[in-house]
Amino acid sequence: MANEKGFALVAAIIASLILLAIGMLVINLSTKDLRSSSVTVGHNKSLAAVESGTHRLVQDFSPDSTTWTAANNYTTNCTAATPTYIWRAIAFGVDANTQYAICSPTTSNLPPVPIPGYALGSGGWGMMRYNARVVGKSDSYNASVGVDVGIGYGPVPIGTSSR
Repeated sequence: MANEKGFALVAAIIASLILLAIGMLVINLSTKDLRSSSVTVGHNKSLAAVESGTHRLVQDFSPDSTTWTAANNYTTNCTAATPTYIWRAIAFGVDANTQYAICSPTTSNLPPVPIPGYALGSGGWGMMRYNARVVGKSDSYNASVGVDVGIGYGPVPIGTSSR
């Protein structure tokens, strides 16, 4: 019976350690969930900025390549290893730390897209293709997202006929 007194103490210590380990596991899992939720929120805010930037790009787009300059808020060095983006605030945005940047558009290497119903003889009308990149960032969550955007501009004359 003298040996049983020590056994009860050891059993109580082991039970306490098991409860401590379970508590640490629960805390660790919940903080990982918070971190992954924070990353998701940051990416969603960045995507909202990209959507706003894409809207602005389409709204202000001009096929005149002389307007694709920093003076018109286009980032001109997007292909550099560390581009210096011209960040713009979201219009009517509630988060000042969420912004977007628009890279200078480039003319696509793909041919123009013919528009059905606009063909006349050997020529016709079509949509010229342009490429651009829109980047969104959220400084609050240290997240950024970039999206490549294709733009169709037209109708413009295409084909071999002279006008």
